[in-house]
Amino acid sequence: MAKRGGLSISVKMILTTTFLILLTVLGFGALNACNIRQAYDRTLQDKISVFREQLESKGETNTVFFGDALKPYFINTQDEEIKAIVESTLAKDKNLKLVYAVGRVQNLIRYCRRKDDKCDGAAEVEGEKVKHPSWAMVMDVWKERASANNPDIRVSKELSGEDGKLLLFAYPVFSGDRVGWSAAAAAADDPGENRQGYVVLGYDLSPVDKFATDSAKLKDEEARKAALRTGAFGALFVLIGTLLAIFQGVQISKPIKLLAWKADQIARGDLAARVEVKSTDELGLLGENFNFMADQLVVLLQQTAEKATLEKEMEVARTIQETLVPTHDPIDKGTLKFAGYFQPASQCGGDWWTWHDMVGDKVLVVIGDVTGHGVPSAMITAAAKAACDVARAVNGDNIDPAKLLEIMNSAIYQSAKRKFVMTCFASVLDVRRRTITYANAGHNFPYLYRTSEGGQGEFGSLMIRGNRLGDLKESKYEIKTTELIPGDILVWYTDGIVECESTSGEEYGEKRFRASVRRAAALEAGEIRDAVVTDAANFFGEAIRKDDITLVIGKIY
Repeated sequence: MAKRGGLSISVKMILTTTFLILLTVLGFGALNACNIRQAYDRTLQDKISVFREQLESKGETNTVFFGDALKPYFINTQDEEIKAIVESTLAKDKNLKLVYAVGRVQNLIRYCRRKDDKCDGAAEVEGEKVKHPSWAMVMDVWKERASANNPDIRVSKELSGEDGKLLLFAYPVFSGDRVGWSAAAAAADDPGENRQGYVVLGYDLSPVDKFATDSAKLKDEEARKAALRTGAFGALFVLIGTLLAIFQGVQISKPIKLLAWKADQIARGDLAARVEVKSTDELGLLGENFNFMADQLVVLLQQTAEKATLEKEMEVARTIQETLVPTHDPIDKGTLKFAGYFQPASQCGGDWWTWHDMVGDKVLVVIGDVTGHGVPSAMITAAAKAACDVARAVNGDNIDPAKLLEIMNSAIYQSAKRKFVMTCFASVLDVRRRTITYANAGHNFPYLYRTSEGGQGEFGSLMIRGNRLGDLKESKYEIKTTELIPGDILVWYTDGIVECESTSGEEYGEKRFRASVRRAAALEAGEIRDAVVTDAANFFGEAIRKDDITLVIGKIY
């Protein structure tokens, strides 16, 4: 037997287990790193949200306070005091990056932009319109609100530009009755009586970017540390898992290898090879089943050898039995032509028929059926054949059917001891006189099909009764003679053809049998036999035959 290549089962188990452990460690490490990054991202978002909320609250409050603080100075046009307050406010609040105050006619009073932690107002010209984009943005907001009849005068807006990201807060300063305080009044070119000026504060949003940068660094650092920790612990787990896999693989593969080795010994012909069962787990059960299988294999081989011998003997028995019945070739005896068919249900059957020439242009036709089928029945048919041949020889081929049945009955009774019996119908046909003389030992009555002048045929039977062969030690049989005319058809048969069933369990039956004979009545004897056999075979299909089938068709001319 050729040796198979490839990895052993233990190596496959070790590699598979190690791979699964490594895959689990890598998956856990990736999940841990992902969770760390998500945690830092959530923390960053929370920090940014808190910072913005605090900055917005602070900006809205401080802008209103800042505007209210400057209101008396706007009313009294004390620009120098306003300038001082603007510069002082920028210096005190480190979060402020931009502060400016605008007069009632939208003229710039003081502009402060934080640069090197000081007020830088060089970008704007006091007394003129504000050029900084923040002013145009807040004016657009007031105009949009004016067109929408929205009276809200406070503006909170984010701006990105050369100063970076700013959170702007704008507030128009009004005096007098609050009824005139509106976004429309803030956006109008005409200041009216109540509008006194504007204040704009720009808070620095760059800490948000710093939060993100710091968070990214911390996140990467923690992810790296987590990866190192996971790698260290993972390597330890992989090592431990691999050692366990090696131990387990060796423990499992060892008995399997032993089983494979013993199986190879059995395959090479050593049927005494067995495995030693030590464990009580599934491998132990497999070993026990292997030993049981080996024991059964020995028994099976012995049975197979015995069966082969028996089948050979059965084949010899069948060959011998086939010599007991005539061939299927049609037989021509002048005014009588006949043809037979024999098909056992198993290798050997219990049916039998024969014919012989008798003195005075006569022909002997005998048909029989032993109870059951198989070798015992075939042995009885052999005894019947021998008795028939001896009776003919002793009487010089001049014996009547009743005497023949008595001799055969004695032989079968002595041979079978009433454990087997045989039905039999013996008939002698006088070819010259066209008569048939017959006796019956419990067999089916043969049919006599005769065509009338109108072309319609009728079935009759060669009816005569008698005990089965082997039933009684001294049975006596009657004989009867029937005249035949040209065109008559004689049908000798055993009950197998009418009692066998189709695949649906339906019997063929006498009615179908007679109909088949009627349809083929115009043919020759051999053709009638073939047609009847074909009809029956088509009806049976693939169904297993329950009994032997024997049929003899004779036609008178």
